[in-house]
Amino acid sequence: MKQIVRQLDILRELQARRYGMSVRELADEYNVDRRTIQRDLGDLREAGFILHETRRADQRIYYQLQKDTKLPLNFPIMEIAAMIFAEQAGMGLVGTPFGEHLRSAIRWLTQAMLPEMRQFLERAAEAYVPLARGHKPYEDAREILDNLHDALLEHCVCRVSYRSPGAESAQQYNIEPLRLLPHRGGLYVISRMPYYDQLITQAVDRFESVEVTKEEFEPPDHLSVDEQVSNAFGV
Repeated sequence: MKQIVRQLDILRELQARRYGMSVRELADEYNVDRRTIQRDLGDLREAGFILHETRRADQRIYYQLQKDTKLPLNFPIMEIAAMIFAEQAGMGLVGTPFGEHLRSAIRWLTQAMLPEMRQFLERAAEAYVPLARGHKPYEDAREILDNLHDALLEHCVCRVSYRSPGAESAQQYNIEPLRLLPHRGGLYVISRMPYYDQLITQAVDRFESVEVTKEEFEPPDHLSVDEQVSNAFGV
């Protein structure tokens, strides 16, 4: 395990454990000696993380990560780390307005952090996230994504032009968008086809156009979006 990855895991443990962890417990947990853990704790403090020490009845010192982060909304450190990881991994959002919103949220949060803390989380993300990962570009699909997003929020029927795999030309029909989700570098829409009363999974990059109509719909109770996601992606 890389040092930076172990140190981030230590942060996660110290935040999650109600009574903290001792150096011995951390050493046993990560199969390293206590001197290594002491160095890790020192590195975390140098990065700006506040670790509280409490001596308990067994005379051991237990360490806890301070929960009051002094950040906007008192945002937990590990949640910020997860957002940074998601942004660096792309999560299928590269070139989309959702990716821009994610980066904006991260900038808003990290501007309040100490530079050392921000650099630590960015280095940890580089260790966690594979650097070579394919992403489908969505810069040219901005209008399509905006329309899908609006339709999802307002439960509006969409008139779409969609080219299925292997098809020579696109077909036009109505869909009721229910969920937008990333998978392996791409974005997909789970929708109901009113004509057939069934759920379908469509790749965003195969839409040629998406028009939001004024017709609203009620999300179906008799069709399971989660089951459709599982069937489509095996998750």
